[in-house]
Amino acid sequence: MNTSVRLVSPLAAPLKRFVRFKRSMGVLYHDAERYMRDLDRLLVDRLSPGAPSITLTVIRDFIARRGTESESTRSNRLTFIREFCRFRSSEDPRTVVPPRGLLPIRRPTFVPRVLSLAEGRSLLSACMSFPGARCSPLRGVVQGTALALLYLTGLRVGEALGLSIKDVDLASASLHVRRAKFGKSRLVPVAADVNEKLRSCRAAVARRLGTRDPEAPFFPGRQGAPCSRSALSATFREVLACAGIGRDPRGRWPRLHDLRHTFAVHRLIVWCRQNEDLGAKLPVLAVYLGHVGLASSQRYLRVTEDLLAEITRRHQAKFGHLITERPGP
Repeated sequence: MNTSVRLVSPLAAPLKRFVRFKRSMGVLYHDAERYMRDLDRLLVDRLSPGAPSITLTVIRDFIARRGTESESTRSNRLTFIREFCRFRSSEDPRTVVPPRGLLPIRRPTFVPRVLSLAEGRSLLSACMSFPGARCSPLRGVVQGTALALLYLTGLRVGEALGLSIKDVDLASASLHVRRAKFGKSRLVPVAADVNEKLRSCRAAVARRLGTRDPEAPFFPGRQGAPCSRSALSATFREVLACAGIGRDPRGRWPRLHDLRHTFAVHRLIVWCRQNEDLGAKLPVLAVYLGHVGLASSQRYLRVTEDLLAEITRRHQAKFGHLITERPGP
């Protein structure tokens, strides 16, 4: 946990114990510091040192709408305080544990924007030709390669940006993803062309920044620190424009995480074309993506036009002889 987070409410110590406990169980809690600070500020005003018990009023105040924020943000705050109250209730039974349906917060069902095969080719071309900037000469090669890696391997954004130099083994063409979701680590083999893209990126960074520590980020920002997610998102929008990729018929723009969905669907298309046994290949996909089971991977698979065409071709080749046209009248 970030030790720089300063908490001053009567529940400061339990809050820190709670986050340490969740992370020891493999929950990363990326936004924990922000939620801790928000709740701590609220508890300073609501609780007295002699009665440090969270009430339903405190919970409602914590998850109340703030400005134009989304329902998903409110839902995340409700989840955080609910989990904290469950943890705290073992120490102080007076603590109220809010039910999941405390407020009518509805998370919209998210449908990812999966790129077509043609869009994927355009994206890759734009990534590898994306220019640098005067104030950031490495931006094009570093962030272009990072985006290509997301599309070609299905890594989570945090996994890609968290890679250090020593995590990218160019000799064995593999990536060591450390402490990913649920605290799991894994080795991710990459194709030869992906490995060459990574080799070119590392060489370009070395020419600009010189010799760096093996623990240094593989994808550095302007000052050598890890490239930020916000910077990569901004570049992604520019790359989409360069590739001529816009909204889909439903008005959805691709997100960075949609590249992970796109990888899964495109890999399925490749296996269909190779006439592979998809039942045997899906567990391989789950392991490669770092999922704990098939159910997680199945949520990434969407029937796109490209995939439907391959499934139709495959079934036509296998069962087409059984379907005959009825003669006309």
